[in-house]
Amino acid sequence: MTAMLPLVRQGTMAWTFPISTAAETSALSEGLYGEELPGLDPVPVDPDDYDGAYNRISNEILWYMNHGMFSLSRTPSFDSHFYTHWKQYSSYNEAVAVHLAEKLPRGAVVLLQDYHLFLVPKFLRSVRPDLRLSLFLHTPFADPGEFSVLPSSVASELLASLGALDRMGFHSRRWKDNYLATAQANGASPAKSVWVSPLGSDLGELEDASRMPAVATRSEELADLAKGRRIIGRVDRMEPSKNILRGIEAVVELFKFYPWKMLEVVHIANCYPSRGELSDYASYATEVLAAAEEGNTYLRAMAKMLGFEPPGDPIEVMSMDDYALSIALLRHSDVLLVNPIRDGLNLVASEGPLLNLKDCPLVLSRNAGIAEVVDGAAEVVNPFDVRETALALFSALQLDMEERKTRSARLRAALAEHSPALWMEAQLSG
Repeated sequence: MTAMLPLVRQGTMAWTFPISTAAETSALSEGLYGEELPGLDPVPVDPDDYDGAYNRISNEILWYMNHGMFSLSRTPSFDSHFYTHWKQYSSYNEAVAVHLAEKLPRGAVVLLQDYHLFLVPKFLRSVRPDLRLSLFLHTPFADPGEFSVLPSSVASELLASLGALDRMGFHSRRWKDNYLATAQANGASPAKSVWVSPLGSDLGELEDASRMPAVATRSEELADLAKGRRIIGRVDRMEPSKNILRGIEAVVELFKFYPWKMLEVVHIANCYPSRGELSDYASYATEVLAAAEEGNTYLRAMAKMLGFEPPGDPIEVMSMDDYALSIALLRHSDVLLVNPIRDGLNLVASEGPLLNLKDCPLVLSRNAGIAEVVDGAAEVVNPFDVRETALALFSALQLDMEERKTRSARLRAALAEHSPALWMEAQLSG
């Protein structure tokens, strides 16, 4: 992560991470890690343990739980396969802990990141009580009811491990409060210190990225695609918690209310691929593209019935792993839509206002952690309320330039209070 790179380059921090593929382990044996970035410290993990831990437990159970996205009539089911994967998750965490225990000097600070490593504190604390253990969670944390879906033994093991931490950090007070309430509801002791520090965007890094020649090229392509229309933009990973389907529904609803807006407004989204090896992600991507096509068919028919033809499709959804395209879209959007079901923070809602050239208003889900940072400077909506989101988009489009500038200044001022350096400092303090 950007905030950690300076310390890694200075040699004051090592960056430890699990590896499992043949190519990764071959690179390790050949001494290739650290050639360009000193301080990289890979940990070989059994490939089956890696798959069970990363894909089956971390991303199919813990991620869905923390985002409040279990479909309880169908999932999860804790059968023998789950318990096998849970052992693999434990082995994965133990491998990281053993590696750290063997390498770290006395009194070192360990900065664990995210839910993939929830059991590392348990293993480390038992063999290296001298270490200072901190974990920062970049996702939300489940409330007591959501957490109670886990098997009792698993829930107890997770909370006991987190209770072994010296410090645990979150992007928002809401996720901190959920963690403390969940620990209390389960009779578990929380981490010694629990804190909140939203991770800000690196403005200098964003400005450097915006100057890439490819961004200028993508900007011209977006202008051709928009055909003179104002852009309701979104940039997201193509994954279920981002609520892309309801975003498309909200745009369709907007044009139902105000069909003539199709002559002057287009929704352009770049939803870049993510975790395609997970079936739920792959099927969600298919649904998103189908929803865009169906929405365009419906809206074109409505426009024809009313006697006009939009200059292009009212909805344009791309799924390109193209950083320059994402930067260009954030720079040239007239309104930015960020409506996740739930997010630990959501950096797009930070990067967009900092990069944008048009003082674009932000329509933001109240369930994004960053809503606590920009409350009052964004159009905050219930991510499940398609009508409310549609009306918020219309309201944002109607703002005059003076109000856009005022809101944009408030947004940037709120975001400027947070940076990667301050977030890193907060992790190292205490």
